[in-house]
Amino acid sequence: MHLLLKTLLVLGLVSSTLARPEVLSRRDGGHGHDGGSDHDSDGHDANDTDDSPSSSTASSTATNSTSSGSTSGNTALIGMNGDVVCTDLLCIGALVNGSTVQYTLQSLGKSDLGWMAMGFGQTMANSPMVIMWPNSDGTITLSQRKTSAEVMPTVDSNPPRPATLETSLSSLTGSNPKLVYTIPANSDTNQGIIWAFGNVNPNDKAVDATLVQHLNSGPTKLNLGNTLSASSFDPTNPISTISGSTSGSGSGSNSAPAAPSVPLLPFQKILIAHGIMCTVGFLFLLPAGAILARYLRTYSNTWFKGHWIIQLGIAGPVIVTGVILGFVGTHQAGGAEVGDDHKRWGIAIFVLYLAQLGLGTAIHYIKPKSWVVDRRRPLQNYTHAVFGLLIIALAFYQVRTGFKTEWPMTTGRAPIPNAANIVWIVWVVLIPVVYFAGLALLRRQFRQERAPKPDPYTSPETSPRESMNPQRRY
Repeated sequence: MHLLLKTLLVLGLVSSTLARPEVLSRRDGGHGHDGGSDHDSDGHDANDTDDSPSSSTASSTATNSTSSGSTSGNTALIGMNGDVVCTDLLCIGALVNGSTVQYTLQSLGKSDLGWMAMGFGQTMANSPMVIMWPNSDGTITLSQRKTSAEVMPTVDSNPPRPATLETSLSSLTGSNPKLVYTIPANSDTNQGIIWAFGNVNPNDKAVDATLVQHLNSGPTKLNLGNTLSASSFDPTNPISTISGSTSGSGSGSNSAPAAPSVPLLPFQKILIAHGIMCTVGFLFLLPAGAILARYLRTYSNTWFKGHWIIQLGIAGPVIVTGVILGFVGTHQAGGAEVGDDHKRWGIAIFVLYLAQLGLGTAIHYIKPKSWVVDRRRPLQNYTHAVFGLLIIALAFYQVRTGFKTEWPMTTGRAPIPNAANIVWIVWVVLIPVVYFAGLALLRRQFRQERAPKPDPYTSPETSPRESMNPQRRY
């Protein structure tokens, strides 16, 4: 009996010793993508995959369990050249495939996908860019662009390396959509790039669609000479490793953090000042001077003094400053000073304003005979009034194109809030109503102008000074 017990004890010890390496093998496999390769490099178990199917199955199960249900790996990429870099909003993967490079831009799911872009260089200026965005019909637009300054890039009709959209490799579903394109390889192994992520979709399939300024951007680098291993991140699915495990940063979330505010660039601050000054000058001061003249001229001889102080003394410096700021801001932005309709109309309206000042001065100092002798209102007076109204009307149009079209086009930022448009509509209705209501005083004005002037030598109520300076009306 004792002999039988000793025999069973020895057999138990031997069986437990033989079983221990399999347990250790499973633990090694549980470390993830490095488990298999490290185990093979030890030498003695290199052929376990072929000779022991059950052991292979156990190791595979352990590895996948650490991936938390992630997608299967892409081991065919092992040994190829490529790299992955991640930012706070997206990951970019580069896979060298012979004479071309496949680039994958994948959202981290922290903000709505409007558009994603990368450029070849370290600054926004003069870097060839590839910009992509999804469309409402499920298609994707690829736009190659370039810019000479910190402004919205425009389409490059002859890019140095034409890019090809890979629709079949792109994915617009899930919390981590990705956009893929290929481009001919260049000689750079350490590829310097810039990236940008926008959360406002252009809602336009055209390659020259207007883009709202990026949520964030910056420079980074990709090592195209890097040899991919099982532990490398997958350039075709940048948020995951080649072995299949998913990066925690790329998992996405239903409660994405609030989008960070994008600070204004110096030239954008100058353009804002330009818009404020010109709006105050053309839409507040000039109408105020015109309305003052319309109402006060039939009640007081001081109307002209108030009129020219507002139109020239106050509005003049404000408008001139606003126009200068427009030129400075456009120059700093790298755009042409007369490159679009808004700029050309702005210059034209400014020239009209200067001409109006000259006409008003001439009317004040040069009195035609028809006015001095016959008391008939001369044509130049009507011209001055109509000219002034025309300038104000054009200024209303100009201000609206400035905040609705020129601002987003020049800066790449979101359009001005609709509240500005509401104020503009109220103002464009209110000013004409107030001015034209004053036309009810025209009969009183014309009657005063046609009334005979008292003889300075017979009327004790008129001083010699007043007789030499008839009441100024035009």
